[in-house]
Order: sequence, then structure tokens, then C-alpha cells
Amino acid sequence: MPTLTMRELAEMTHGEVVQNPDVIISSVVIDSREVKPDSVFFAIKGERLDGHQFVPQALETARGAVVARIPESVARDKGIVRVADTTKALQELARSIRNRYKFLLIAITGSAGKTTTKEMIATLVATERRTWKSWGNFNNLIGCPLCIDNTPDDAEVVVSEMGMNHKGEIALLAGLTHPDVGVYTNIGPVHIEFFGTIEKIAEAKKELLDNLAPSGTVVLNVDNEYVMNISRGFTGRKVTYGIDHTADFRPVSIVERGLFGARFTLHERTFDLALPGRHNLENLLAAIATARAIGISWEGIERGVREVKPAYHRGVMIPWRGATLYDDSYNSNPYALSRALSLLQQADVHGRRIAVIGDMLELGERELEYHYEAGREIPNAVDIVVAVGRRSEALLDGARHAGFSDERLYHFDNAETATGFLERFIRPGDLVLVKASRGIGLDKIVTKLQADREPRTAEREA
Repeated sequence: MPTLTMRELAEMTHGEVVQNPDVIISSVVIDSREVKPDSVFFAIKGERLDGHQFVPQALETARGAVVARIPESVARDKGIVRVADTTKALQELARSIRNRYKFLLIAITGSAGKTTTKEMIATLVATERRTWKSWGNFNNLIGCPLCIDNTPDDAEVVVSEMGMNHKGEIALLAGLTHPDVGVYTNIGPVHIEFFGTIEKIAEAKKELLDNLAPSGTVVLNVDNEYVMNISRGFTGRKVTYGIDHTADFRPVSIVERGLFGARFTLHERTFDLALPGRHNLENLLAAIATARAIGISWEGIERGVREVKPAYHRGVMIPWRGATLYDDSYNSNPYALSRALSLLQQADVHGRRIAVIGDMLELGERELEYHYEAGREIPNAVDIVVAVGRRSEALLDGARHAGFSDERLYHFDNAETATGFLERFIRPGDLVLVKASRGIGLDKIVTKLQADREPRTAEREA
């Protein structure tokens, strides 16, 4: 973050200095396990934990803390700022930093692909501009401000995600910072439990568009009808990308190479994308369109594309005992699952195509219907479906309706039991897709299998 005194921090968060106004801090943390000597610890009260109980632990290392309740005893050399609400203070600090420092802010939203697109944009932009990006998928009412709060003094461009579970959340985040560029990946039935219809999801996603900076630019996916519908009334600068429809950035001569990515031509330049799937091509087009919109040269973009890599648990290819795991386990929804299964169908495989599919969460009252329909749409080229979780039983019912025999379908209650089965079941040459909502924990399957790459002695002898 910009280097600040506790006095400046208090002014920027509408708080009051309790002690040591001249203590200097240059990083913000909300986890006491991540504090550094230059940190200020914000004691955030969450649903399960109250950060105030960790203030003493944080202050063993951190220089200061922002609290709503003053600790009983604090070392005299530590800075303390008291505020009415620490979460709001974290957000107000983001607003103040945005107003005080002249970096260009790019915000990405959408139902799928936000994190991968963010990483791609940051990689391309960083070839020519000093770039700061949010880490992981920090895109909510706490994570997004935390990214802005830690922006370095010399950052020229900041790239951040803006996600949501409820209407009004993006309005709050974008209203704090008024991004210069808004990027839309796609809009589909994600978090539909809280909205009811895709149209209402689109309406909530429009909050980014409504809160851009006065001279803001929007980057739009022309192949997604919901994205295009919400942008019709936008009178600012529009930059479009897509594959199926005419766009400012539309590739030609696309050669899909399955799990090895794709080659394509764009504006008379040939690119090789190492990440597999049409969805990653869409994400890269969004990144290229964004980079060009802010003035990154084609030479810089070419260098950046060569550096693009998949994010953690988001389309990572892992060799395992002669088979291949396609680890896309970070999250899932019907839209993203369909794209992953399409990739599995297209892949050149020597053994079996195995889809390990866990429950998709936050789909509302129609969740079983969504799972059933997802099962009906599983390509017949998939040889084996391993379903994990209560809701995924409906997915197997859909697969049976589509013609899958029971011999090709397996069900497990949790990731742990599925892991034991997969360790025995996967054979050399198999391609195994692993995908589910984060809460189901299928990433643990990948972690466990990676830790046990070699067959056990008994298995080798057999």
C-alpha cells in the first residue's frame, strides 16, 4: 500500500488515533497469520470469527491495528486507530487511496472466468506498465477493497475482480473506486439462488457499468446476449471481443489443439495460447481487448501471451501414473461445467474420458433441476461419470436419461471416499476432469492424488 502514518490512516478511514499517530505503515492485512513488520491489522468481524480476538497476536509483529474495540493492553510503540466499523473502514481506505493516487483501475466481472481473465490482463499489461493485481479470487466486499488498500506507491495500473452474491454488492465496490475500465466475461446462472433468474443476475452485473469513471471504457463479450443487453444504454467507449459474432477483437484461422490450447490469428498476428478450451480463448480475447484499450502495444501483448499460464486449480494439466488429470476444481456452475465437458469431449485420449463432477452450489430452489439438466447434456464421448455430493445424484439421473448405463456411473457422498476409488480406478492413458463448486472440496482429490503419484508396491506387483 502507499506508505502512510497512522494519523493519515485515521483521516482516510474516518477514525480517531488512540495512540502513536506517527507510526508508519505500508501494508494492510486482515489475517493475523499474515502480518509483517510494516503491517496495520484490520480487526474484521466476520460470520464465524471476530478479528478483535487476534489483535494481541497480530501486534506481536504488526506496527498497528484498526479496531472498533480498543484492546485492554497495547505496547506503547504500537499505533491504534479506532473506527465505528472495521469493514467499512477497510472500504473507505480503498476509496481514499483511489482518490489520492492516479493509477488506472481495471475491474473484471462476470459469471465465469473472472480470475483467469484478471491474471491474463495483468500479465499482458505488465509487459509495459507497472501493474498491481488482486491475489487469488479476492473479489468480494472485503477482498476487493483489500487489493486497492495494498496498491504500491508506484503502481500505474491496478487489475481487480468484482464478484457478487447479492444485488448491490458490485454497486458498492464500483461506487467506492469508479474503475476506468470495466471488463465483462459472460453472464450465466451463477449464484442464481440469490436472484431467481439470469435476467436479475445481469441486472446486478450492470452495476459495474453504472459506476465506471465518467470517461470509462467497457470491454464486452459480443457472444453473450446478457452482456450485450445490459450494455445497450451505455454511451461511453465500448470495446468488443468474441468468436461467433463480429467484434473489434475477433480471431480467425482458429486451430483448436484440445488440451494443448489453440492457435489463432488476430489483427494479422498469430498467437499460440497454451491454455485449453474455447473459454480460455474467450478470456484471452478479453485480456487482449483490454490491453489494447489502455494502449499496450501489440509487441507487448505478444510477449504477454507467451507468459500466460493457468491459475491455481483452474484448468491445470497434471500427469499422474501415466494418466492425465485436468484440474478445474476451483469452482463450478452449469455454464462452466458445460464448457469443461466440451473440452473433455474434444480431447485426443488414448484411454478413457472420466468426468469427476461434484455438486454445484448456490443454484437456488431449482438446484436439482439444474443438476439433472447438466447430466442430460454430458457428451456421450465421456466414458465414466463419477459424481460427488448429494445434489449430484440428480446429475446421474440426467445422465441415465441421456443414455448412460449404470456401469458408466458412480456416486460418492464426499471427496474423501471418491479419492480412494479414483486411486484404484484410474489407468494409464485416462484423461480425468475434476470439477465442482469450491465448497465440495474436490481440489482435495487432486492434492491427494498429486501426493501419491507412484502406485503402491502391491499395485505395481499386480
